[in-house]
Amino acid sequence: MNKRDFTTVRLAQGEMHIYDFGGVKLHAYQTGDPLADEVFLLEKAGRFMVLESPCFSSSVKALNEYLSGREVAGVLVAYHGAGAAFLPDAPKYATANAAEYARQGGGKALIDQFAAAFGSAFDSSIHPISHILTEGETAIGGLRVVIPQTAGGGREAAGDHELHLRRLRRGGGGLRPGL
Repeated sequence: MNKRDFTTVRLAQGEMHIYDFGGVKLHAYQTGDPLADEVFLLEKAGRFMVLESPCFSSSVKALNEYLSGREVAGVLVAYHGAGAAFLPDAPKYATANAAEYARQGGGKALIDQFAAAFGSAFDSSIHPISHILTEGETAIGGLRVVIPQTAGGGREAAGDHELHLRRLRRGGGGLRPGL
């Protein structure tokens, strides 16, 4: 993947880098928030799957505006689970471990610490999970998602999803969407 071959769209907060791989586009949102977060959106046939959500209110608002009028098939919610003002009506996916970790585990502690540090600029609300992902393969918006069994500590034990996205890959490393 040539990381310099993209189209830039400026948003009210941050900017979107759009990589076109033919049948699939990767929209990489550079939030411009205090943590310099990045949110990835995969687009296939006009439908979007979002990998993680922004957590700062200004980024949530900007990305909601960017996606307004577009079909979002689902949001894969990360282990921290914060930012529930982002696409409140979209289907939300997470592993059971990730959902629990965000509500009561280290993810919740992280959310509480960021809320204390950043105040109302940080959206500490936790996404309600509408679809629990288990080990194996599923499809979201025509995109294949594989949830492997993980072992060990850290985020993996907390249920952070590892996604095998295979067909976007055009040489080199990076995301490998396979669709």
